[in-house]
Amino acid sequence: MVNFFIRSMIGSWGNVILDYYIANSFWINALLLLYALLVVFARMNFDLSLRSLVAMLQNQYAGQLAQKNSGGLLNKLKKGKIPWDEALATAQFPFMTPPGSYWVYPKNSKIFQKFTPIEKLAELLQNE
Repeated sequence: MVNFFIRSMIGSWGNVILDYYIANSFWINALLLLYALLVVFARMNFDLSLRSLVAMLQNQYAGQLAQKNSGGLLNKLKKGKIPWDEALATAQFPFMTPPGSYWVYPKNSKIFQKFTPIEKLAELLQNE
C-alpha cells in the first residue's frame, strides 16, 4: 500500500529512478558513504595543514606578535615568505576540503593559498 502510494506520487520517471535505486541501493549507498568519508578525511587534512601553518608562523614571528597590531601583522605577512609547502607536508592525505565545502580538491599549495587568505592567517595568529 505504501509502495503504491509513493509510486503514484512520483510519476513515470520517478518510478524508473526508484526501481534503479532499489536494484542498486547497496552500491549507490556505498559510493555516497565513501565520498562522505573522503570529505571528512580531506577536511581533517586541511585543518591539520592550517594548524601547522599557524604554528610555523608563530615560531617565525614569535617576538613580533605581541608588538604588532592586526594591520602591522597583515603587512608583515604580505611581505614575508609564508611556508605553504612545509605546512602541507605535515598532512599525508592527498586531498583537502576547506571548511564549509563538500568539494574535494587535490592537496597543493595553490589551492591551500586560495582557501586560506592572508587576512585569515593574521586573524588566527592574533587569536592564538
